[in-house]
Amino acid sequence: MRLSSYVKKAAMGAASISLLAGCRGGQGAGGAVERAAERPASWTDLPVRTGARDVVHTDTDHRSYQVRITVKSLVRGSEEDMRGARVDEELKGMVPHYLTFEVTNTGRKEIPTAYMADSNLALNGTDWTRGEEVYVSGGRPGGDDLPCADTAPETLTPGDSYTTCLTYALPEGVGVLSLTHNADGYLDEGGAVATWPVEGGLEAASAGLAEPGDIVPVRWDARENGVLELPATLVSVRRGSAADLAGLDLDLNENERRGVPYYVSVTYTNAGSKDLYADQADSVRLLTEGGRQIRGKTPFALDTKIPSCPSDWVARTIPPGDSVTECSIHLVTDDDDKPFAVGFAEADRPGLVTWRAPVH
Repeated sequence: MRLSSYVKKAAMGAASISLLAGCRGGQGAGGAVERAAERPASWTDLPVRTGARDVVHTDTDHRSYQVRITVKSLVRGSEEDMRGARVDEELKGMVPHYLTFEVTNTGRKEIPTAYMADSNLALNGTDWTRGEEVYVSGGRPGGDDLPCADTAPETLTPGDSYTTCLTYALPEGVGVLSLTHNADGYLDEGGAVATWPVEGGLEAASAGLAEPGDIVPVRWDARENGVLELPATLVSVRRGSAADLAGLDLDLNENERRGVPYYVSVTYTNAGSKDLYADQADSVRLLTEGGRQIRGKTPFALDTKIPSCPSDWVARTIPPGDSVTECSIHLVTDDDDKPFAVGFAEADRPGLVTWRAPVH
């Protein structure tokens, strides 16, 4: 199945696109979410697993703070919500989702930029892409304000809390898989992760996945030879152990060293007329039930001995018509998360090609 990606994120959070009433840092700690109008009848409550998670918030200066995030509700709005607001062209036709949550400073230090605490949150679509966080001005057709505003304070002292509401945009037809918080920011795939799943999200994500053994064309950038379309098939996903990786030069952080390695093997066929360099594994992602996309790591030596993950394909060239099976190593750092699918990030085209991932 081909899954489209709609995410254009900045390095430390969402794109700042003017969309909904309210401004950041506009209210002190403990302030309530503004409710300027009655809730529109077109809105739908989504069955997100609410509750508190103790997490670490890392700011732009790499300082860490102890925080408790309590998810209270997740509501799907309607495309109509966007029509009366000032909206960039790229957001037209997208559907807003309104997340209400509470942030509590559980540490001993004041958080100087408390309004950035949500920058480590991500709303994950059923296509495993992240919703785009947007900030809104304007309202619905007819002049009604949207009853969701970001009221985060500038600072948050120890023990204080605030409740706020954020807006994320997803394309029409894409559901919500989960909400996640990454302790080191969403760009750091090896950080500690807290997850709030949405009921029915996995079932929606599962629809249309290719099965292991199915041959699916993937687009790969062959550099001077341009973008090639290669027949590819998922061979296996195997669970390993941390001991398998001892002594390997894989550049693992602390969380990854404690994580569980999964070995993903995919076979590619050179359908072109020239030799093909074997490094397609860099485009493989392990997709988890919690909504994470975990990039792979590959050994740098030809004679690396890892059970169920041979490295004999490294630095090879594949003649026209021949095939190669490549193995990549993916570290799952959350004990409660599990592999669900395998994706291939295509060249020159947004989205993933995906297979179901039975683990052996």
